[in-house]
Amino acid sequence: MIGQSVTAPLPAEPLPGNRPLAKPPLPLRPLHRLWRRTIDDIEFSRIRLPVRALPAALEGMTACQISDFHVDRDEDLERLCAAVELINAENPDFVFLTGDYFSGRETMTRYLAATRDALARLSPRLGVFAVTGNHDHWASVDRIAVALEQAGAVVLANSSRRISVHGEQLVIVGIDDLWSHRAEPGRAFSNVGPNDCTLVLAHNPDTALYAHHLRPGAMLCGHTHGGVVRIPLYGSPLRSILRIGKRFYAGLNPYAGFYIYTNRGLGTFLVRIRINCRPEVSCFSLATMAENEPGADSYAHKRKTVALKPRPHRRLARRARPRRFARP
Repeated sequence: MIGQSVTAPLPAEPLPGNRPLAKPPLPLRPLHRLWRRTIDDIEFSRIRLPVRALPAALEGMTACQISDFHVDRDEDLERLCAAVELINAENPDFVFLTGDYFSGRETMTRYLAATRDALARLSPRLGVFAVTGNHDHWASVDRIAVALEQAGAVVLANSSRRISVHGEQLVIVGIDDLWSHRAEPGRAFSNVGPNDCTLVLAHNPDTALYAHHLRPGAMLCGHTHGGVVRIPLYGSPLRSILRIGKRFYAGLNPYAGFYIYTNRGLGTFLVRIRINCRPEVSCFSLATMAENEPGADSYAHKRKTVALKPRPHRRLARRARPRRFARP
């Protein structure tokens, strides 16, 4: 469940080396400030995250997640820097990055070094782990992966990393992007044993359709920007881009015996608006999933409706068809 949330104001001064932002005409400035507040005020969400098979010794460990930076403008970089400050103040055990760091090649080229330097300031106790998203593959996933590694992140492209802590083991699994036809859940879990506790990073929540049989402990995703517009008690009115369903646009949801958390992301893409859907830093407190948790058996019927051979939706496949860049 989500507990406290706080607002992170952006720096009053532009970042060093950035050109000053043009101010709108005086009569429009109140509306401009209101609009900027909807896309810049970061919500710090505290969530109890039930994890299947979590050892008792790992209860209470903390992890922060940020996603979908879309660093395409100076203000996007400022927002990322504010998120980094919020995370460092929390002093978490882990930080997870779940893709779409830039929208395209041009903005990636311009902001890659500054984004790398911002992420290099993250200082969790046990490490930063990252996966890439569809926009990263459409830009240059190789260059982005190198920058993430230079910033100190472990980039998981259909791979895993085993962490020993408090005499127990936790496996961080990263599944590559689904829309780009790079997701290989079986390969990502190839070094995971049947009794291992896993935290799975995947940019797209639909990845769960093809990974649930591997029994994730919990899955952390992004991609949806929370649905951009959210109506209380209803959610997003926008047509679903997910096969798994619109309820997975944002927040904590049970699915096929585990929980999926979808982060609303930091940035915007194409339409620079957010309505009741603030950018988010999510902070998890890991908890053992009890037998009576909703996620312990909810949506089990989905196992009968998903094709055995993973095959992205045709509409999504058309978008992901270009493969100009090499595998990471």
